[in-house]
Amino acid sequence: MNRSQVRVYSILLLYIVLVVLYHLIGYTGHFGFDDIHYAELASGLLNGNMDFGDHYAYRFPVVLFTAFCYLIFGISDFASSLPALTITICILIIVFNTLREHGPKAIIIGLSLTTFSNWFLFYSDKLMPDIYVALSILWALAIIHRYKYKSDKNKTARYAFLFTFALLFGFVSKGTIVLMIPLLLFLIVTDIIRKRDLKFWLYSLISGSALLAIYLLTIWIFTGNVMERFHVIADNSYLNLCSYDQQSLKILLKRVFIGFFELTIFQSLATGFIFVFAILFQRKGPGIFKLNDSFSFFMVSAIVLFLSSSFMTISPSSYAPMCLDPRHYLFLVPVAAIPASRIISDYLESKKTGLQIIIALFCVTLISFFLQGQTFWKLYLPLFVLFTIYYFKGKRKQHQHVFTALFAAILLLIPLDMVRYAQKVKYRMQRETVVEQVLEKNSDCIIVTNEIQKRLLTYYSGFDEDQCRRFLSYDEFEADTAIVGKKLLLLNWYTRYLSGMELNDLPFCARNIPPSNRCIFESKELDLSIYELNQLLLPGQSGTPLLWTFNDFENIVPFWSQGDQDISTNIRFKGAKSNRVSEFSSTFEYPLDSLQAEDTHDLLIQCSILCYAEDETGSQFIVSLEDSTGTYFWKALEINRYLKAYSNWWPLSYELTIPQKDLKNASRLKVYVWNNDAPDIYIDNFGIRITGIPAPE
Repeated sequence: MNRSQVRVYSILLLYIVLVVLYHLIGYTGHFGFDDIHYAELASGLLNGNMDFGDHYAYRFPVVLFTAFCYLIFGISDFASSLPALTITICILIIVFNTLREHGPKAIIIGLSLTTFSNWFLFYSDKLMPDIYVALSILWALAIIHRYKYKSDKNKTARYAFLFTFALLFGFVSKGTIVLMIPLLLFLIVTDIIRKRDLKFWLYSLISGSALLAIYLLTIWIFTGNVMERFHVIADNSYLNLCSYDQQSLKILLKRVFIGFFELTIFQSLATGFIFVFAILFQRKGPGIFKLNDSFSFFMVSAIVLFLSSSFMTISPSSYAPMCLDPRHYLFLVPVAAIPASRIISDYLESKKTGLQIIIALFCVTLISFFLQGQTFWKLYLPLFVLFTIYYFKGKRKQHQHVFTALFAAILLLIPLDMVRYAQKVKYRMQRETVVEQVLEKNSDCIIVTNEIQKRLLTYYSGFDEDQCRRFLSYDEFEADTAIVGKKLLLLNWYTRYLSGMELNDLPFCARNIPPSNRCIFESKELDLSIYELNQLLLPGQSGTPLLWTFNDFENIVPFWSQGDQDISTNIRFKGAKSNRVSEFSSTFEYPLDSLQAEDTHDLLIQCSILCYAEDETGSQFIVSLEDSTGTYFWKALEINRYLKAYSNWWPLSYELTIPQKDLKNASRLKVYVWNNDAPDIYIDNFGIRITGIPAPE
């Protein structure tokens, strides 16, 4: 190996080391839903159990690779991360091999655009299938590229088999591989028109059909139905914000024409595409679609995949584009990095297409300024300044080296923020603390905690069924509070955040802890604490019911303001009417002096409501107190985060405690919805319960 080869391979090794280093210092653990579910499936597979009624079970590469690592290393975070890290390194190797002949600058730029893309790096060690799909698409394109532009075309059958195997690998990993269909059709049609490489596509059709038949036969052997995977996917589907075919046309159009482009800029997925699309503004730009050379192949692949990600439906029965979650689009990052690196390298050598690049950077920088986030200051503005300075001042060879180093450093700014956040989370310390305090010191207790912490505890215990019965989520515990045995309450801010819970969403017993529930462990550094549940405070048992009111807007209800102009008969939950909220909803107003409350009791306000909105809303659920001097107590709850899909009814509950010492004489309680946004929203089945509860000692 000569010196130049050592140099370029050292560059690849450096980026692999950076990925591993990020895992060591930037690892934030698990989300607690999908990833823990894959871990459980892998663990079950090792025990001879596989639930084919679960659509995740059909993602064989993810489950099998994870199970293999568990078999070798045991169920651990290292074993859970190893498959994704291996897949990530394979992606970097493909990018490296594709750019190797173009020199160190192109390699550094291409690997930087890939590795330092914050979401690509974030998922580089996560137990999720999206990085598998990224490998599949890049691998398939690399095979086509090598066959078309780097081979003598004497081994067509082998290339065709590897190509279709790469596609099947992605398809079995996750269905988002369908976003590659428009690109495949474009490549096939282009080759048919230009009468080239038809043998490759014919062999691909044959090998692909054979591999698909083997896959379907495998499913038939295990389930008795070759279409079982697709039936299970349909059975496991549920209504959510990504169900664009079941929401308003406005939501769909916003997703297709605005949402995806905002996502790519806001989440920095668009970095490589800035340079890719800039090339189209030159006179010979459209000529790249003839695919006459290696560069145009990856250029067109990146462009078509980008457009497919925005406009392509993933449903065979309706028009439903892919959900706006950056993890679904990880495959765009390495595909765009390859042509972008060559464009930037040419820019360094000759300032080729420099004006187009600067204009494109300026446009994206301007857009990012109006999007909340850090990409304007830490990515696009620095890149715009760097490219502009080089365009006017860059002349010498050393300027190219400085530019390349600064380019990589700028791309690294956001990942460094991710590392800082990981240091704040301290996941590994959290795990060690929970394992020591719960699994080792309190092995005979019932643990009550949030849903994510419960799932993590089952994972930490190796999915041991006897152990797992000890862990209860808040909902499970509230459904049966008479469970016999010693009980502990585990509070952890990070897993509560991962569960999508605010403080208000915690159950009453987790928000109101009496002195008798002794704190047996507390870490202020982790914001994690464990309490003994010696006394269980439940409003229905220890409280005194004071008032209950319910308004379904069908009739006039005492203490509720209700105008006919605010009543809707078009959009309603059940019955004939609902409350249309243009600014303020029908308001419940009650004089608190009329309550037969004891002086030693606080007031627990429990509200429930059904909400309907056709688009994102800034509406708030308001509870306030006022006296003759004005409002002296005001609490608000954002409604939008409880809406799991627009143009549908969703329940919302709000619970808060008002200390007796804070109440003033002649106070009036007001409960209402305030719509401080333009679009109307609708509410129904508005219930309010007031309970007097003993004040803490």
